[in-house]
Amino acid sequence: MTKSTAKPSPALVRWSRRSAPSSPKLSMSPKLHAFHLHAPHGFRFCVSRTPVAERPRHGVIIHVPAFAEEMNKGRHMVALQADAWAQEGWTVLQIDLGGCGDSEGDFAAASWDSWLEDVRIAHAWGTEQACGPVWLWGLRLGALLASEAAARYRLECGLLLWQPVTSGKQHLQQFLRLWKMAQVIGKAGGDDKPPHERLAAGETVEVGGYEIAPALAQGIDAAQLAAVAPLHGVHWFQVGPAWAATPSPAFERLRAQWDAAGIEVQYHAVVGPLFWQTQEIELAQELLDRSRKVPDVSEFARA
Repeated sequence: MTKSTAKPSPALVRWSRRSAPSSPKLSMSPKLHAFHLHAPHGFRFCVSRTPVAERPRHGVIIHVPAFAEEMNKGRHMVALQADAWAQEGWTVLQIDLGGCGDSEGDFAAASWDSWLEDVRIAHAWGTEQACGPVWLWGLRLGALLASEAAARYRLECGLLLWQPVTSGKQHLQQFLRLWKMAQVIGKAGGDDKPPHERLAAGETVEVGGYEIAPALAQGIDAAQLAAVAPLHGVHWFQVGPAWAATPSPAFERLRAQWDAAGIEVQYHAVVGPLFWQTQEIELAQELLDRSRKVPDVSEFARA
């Protein structure tokens, strides 16, 4: 995937409806502002939503996107949720990580460490807004990325986790299986060596239309969701059919650690489609409705 290497443009730039569609159901649309944040390896394209003037400001919510095609499948839901939180009085930031979307760089050059740095930069922007607490809102692998960034950089934040990936190794293995599926139907390219072997040999591999460098694969492989200690607590949203509402063993293990550390964690079982992996764009309305009322702004009210 080839990305632009042009110099960063001024802060106010075009914004893409693909990246930030608005919800027709909301009576007062938030203000949209597109700009570039500067990072060590180029600019990061961002879209912020701010509440209308009549709404009190509560704080900042920063979205950390999912990985590869899950990010694209989730764009519609993410945009609707961002609109809803802005409607409630939150400033919401969407950032394209390095090599993704409209940010500078090639996906093939992306690394886990550079994405962690992108989250840190976005968090710094959030704290500069000085309107309340900052929350990191991660979808799937983005939840794992947000959690690790919070721990590595000791970020003062809360965590809003949508269907979080708990094991980077397992997530990477599932992604690399796309190559095997493509091989079966004759669309895997000319190299018969499995992608995990080529990555281990230091090669960049293409899977599902995405070029994955060893630095990115190694970072994802080593990532494990840990019981970090976010200042404002954790909201964990698990989506699926009604019969699958029971918390997973991975969550129970983490909750025990959070409880022992005195960290407030709330688990939200939500009935809805797995929109990040469905063939067609799906709407998980209950997830939108339940997420809209958290975080609890009463805890952070300012004079």
